[in-house]
Parts: sequence; structure tokens; C-alpha cells
Amino acid sequence: MLINDESNKITVIGLMSGTSLDGVDLAACSFKNLENRWAYALIKAETIPYSSEWENKLRHLHEAPAPLVFETHAALGRMYGEMINAFAHHLPQKPDLIASHGHTLFHRPDLDYTTQIGCGAHIAAVTGIDTVCDFRSKDVALGGQGAPLVPVGDHYLFSDYDACINLGGIANISMLAENRRIAFDISPVNMALNVLANREGLPYDDRGKLAAIGEVIPEKLKAMNELEFYKVKGAKSIGREWFEKHFLPILQNGKTTDLCRTVCEHIADQHTLALKSLPEQAKILVTGGGAFNTYLLKRISEKSKKQLHVPKKELVQFKEAIVFAFLGVLNYWGRVNVFDSATGSVKQHVGGAFYRGE
Repeated sequence: MLINDESNKITVIGLMSGTSLDGVDLAACSFKNLENRWAYALIKAETIPYSSEWENKLRHLHEAPAPLVFETHAALGRMYGEMINAFAHHLPQKPDLIASHGHTLFHRPDLDYTTQIGCGAHIAAVTGIDTVCDFRSKDVALGGQGAPLVPVGDHYLFSDYDACINLGGIANISMLAENRRIAFDISPVNMALNVLANREGLPYDDRGKLAAIGEVIPEKLKAMNELEFYKVKGAKSIGREWFEKHFLPILQNGKTTDLCRTVCEHIADQHTLALKSLPEQAKILVTGGGAFNTYLLKRISEKSKKQLHVPKKELVQFKEAIVFAFLGVLNYWGRVNVFDSATGSVKQHVGGAFYRGE
């Protein structure tokens, strides 16, 4: 169903698959534009875990031959569509739109490409619902990093905060600076901590318990903080490829608890630098899986001398899915959903590919 008037309420399902492969976040939301001020409501949200077969397949897909990559891209899109059908069955009405971030397989803006799999054409075909996907590619084509994209949502939906931080597989921040929304990736977070927890047979470091009993390894902390990425100013992003090449080797050798503690200190150091321009009383919203790591939050707050606001669990878990639902709405109405000041592209623009449901 086409909704041509932005003042009408539109219902959207946002889909997000993070780098940690813990599952697919689905968020059914409604949006309405009230005199250039956007209002949203979260109707229903759910995280659907990947099966062990799918998790294993996606974890190693970047090493697979091209035909298998494209076969999996199609199959994943079909599976996402089936997930959405089951999820939408319990909603009060059929959604008007699906906005799928998909799952990032490759991210190399330095080589002019980024790839999010989970084919949007298959999602639209399986659900019969208009679908927006592939939000990052156009930005990369316009010379940008293709990330972070969430700042548009921060700007219109969470403007009560001076800064918004997402502690996901990778941490990113967005904030206003001289009346422009700037953003950048800060450092690896769960991408690194989960690798270490896995060595102890754990899926993640629950509330930072491993890190809390560890000791900082000074030479490893120095090596982390001196990585070239941290010297880059302005819009910048990192992906799995950068992590595996530059960060993962530093995590070799050492006691797991000490490595966890050292990574937390590194994350706190980089957040301190990212937040240094903000006053001590700044309102900072923190979401993403890392927001449940109480030890990590404590170290970031202590080092940066900033108060961090962690909202209700639902928003912590599903903020990115909510924002991508919103980016889908903006695409649907032909409105800017990517800020050049956040990604470094040559101009702000409308990102995403659209497939009409049949």
C-alpha cells in the first residue's frame, strides 16, 4: 500500500543482523511526521537467533567462492522473508514497508565497495511487502564510508541527547558539532570481547566479569591505541577485515582475563578521545549489546568523566533496527537518509534500493 502523505502514520519492520551473529533483530515501528518533527512508536520487537548451521555458514562465508556467496545471499533473503512473515503474523495490521539492513559480509570503502547480504528482492517476493535494502552501497559510490548511517535516526528521533553511542560489534558515535551531525566508528567492542570470551567457552563476557578480574597488559594496550586507524580524523569506519588484519593479532598470547581487561581499557581510552569535546554534564545515550557490560561502562565513564545514560532494555537492544526502519521510511518518501557529514560522502543523499512487493 502506497502512503503518499508523510503526515499519515506508516508501519515498518526494521531488520538488523549485527557482526556478532547473535541473531536477527526485528522491530515493528510506526512513524509520523508532525510539522517536521518525527514521532515513532515501537509496536513489537524480537531477536531471532541464527541456527548453528546458519551461524557457521555466515561466519565463514567471506572465505567462500563467489557462486556460494550469491547462493547464500538469495537463501538468506528468503529466510529473512519467512522470519518477517512469522513475526508480522502477530501484528495488529500488515506492515506498509520492510527496511532491511541485512548482514555485512564485506566492508571495504577504501576499495570502493561494501556488501550486505540477505537479498531484498527475495524478501519482497516472500512477504509481498515493499522492501528497502542495501543502504550503504550508494554512499560508498559517492566516496563515503557507507557508515555510520544511524546518525540520521539520532538526529531526528533522539535529538534530546548531546551524543549517541552504539556499543555493538564495533562502537560508533554521532553528535552535533557546529550545527552539523558528525559521526565515526570508535573502536571494536563485542567483536573483540566475544572472541576472547569464546576461548573460555562463553558466548560473551557477561557484565564484564572476565575483564573485572584481569590486569592490563601495558604493551598490548599501547599496540592497540597506536593503530593507524585512530590517527584518522573525521568520518571513518572499520569492518571485519580491518579487525582480523590489525586488531586480532594483538589478542594472540596472554591470559584471557588480562586480554579482556586490556581491551576494555582500550575501548575506554578511545571513547574518552571521542567525547573530549563535550561538557561533563552532556547527555549521552548508550545502546547496543555492550551497554549490558557494566564493567566496560564503568571504565568509559571513569576515564571520560562523562555520565552515560542507558535506556530501557528494549531500546538498548533494538535501537539500530528502529533506526533502519526509519531510514527505510525516508527512502520511501524520497527524503535524505544519509548525512555526508557523518559518512564523508560528497553530498547528502537518499540511500537504499527499493523492491515493490507483489
